[in-house]
Amino acid sequence: MSGMERQPPQATPAEGGSSTERLFTIGQVVKQLIDEFPDLSISKVRYLEDRGIINPRRTAGGYRKYAVSDVHRLRSALQLQRDQFLPLEVIKDRLDRGTASTFGGMLQKSQPLQKPDALLRAEPEMTWEEALDVLRVSDGFLSRLAEFRLIDPREDGLSGILEESDVEIARICDLFSRFGLEPRNLRLLRSSVEREFSLVEQVVAPSLRSNNRERREEGRELLLELSTLLGNLQQLLLYKEMRRLNRSISGG
Repeated sequence: MSGMERQPPQATPAEGGSSTERLFTIGQVVKQLIDEFPDLSISKVRYLEDRGIINPRRTAGGYRKYAVSDVHRLRSALQLQRDQFLPLEVIKDRLDRGTASTFGGMLQKSQPLQKPDALLRAEPEMTWEEALDVLRVSDGFLSRLAEFRLIDPREDGLSGILEESDVEIARICDLFSRFGLEPRNLRLLRSSVEREFSLVEQVVAPSLRSNNRERREEGRELLLELSTLLGNLQQLLLYKEMRRLNRSISGG
């Protein structure tokens, strides 16, 4: 596997850990989860660590050591990424609050996924080359996503810079490609989202443009709430189409 970290001898208890607690190296963690998550790599595990999803222990020599609880937390995060397409900030919040179950109702109560001030914070970024390493996709695939405006890399010298949301979009598009849906097929989704979001924009734009700070803050809160409602409505409409297709095919 490319990018494999040099592994130390068999795992031993970390400082302060129980003498009976089993610990794993990063390579062993990837090996445990690779069948369930084929796109998992050591680079991606390191990336999730950088984003605070997991926090492995370190030996005196600086090697990562993962407890069983770390592996469970990583599996939950990967499931939420794969099955619910949640951004990492939301995944981390759910994991920290102990509400990261991927089972349950089809649609949760409508509520903004992030606080209004999140709209003002800069997203974590990575270079084009780092994204290729984490995503394990080709340069051509990432270039096609940019060509069809599914991601918006920012030029910085000779290298493109991607925000975290762009990396997540690229990951989902890669999953679609495994079913034969290429970036050119998905570009209509970008256009559709822009058209639908214009409804939200009409409502919140006056508040966001206001010279009054409190009104701008109310506008950001409204933006998140309406965007969440729009997402939930899209999910329900998609669910109805899925049921319609299933009934038409099965005759039920």
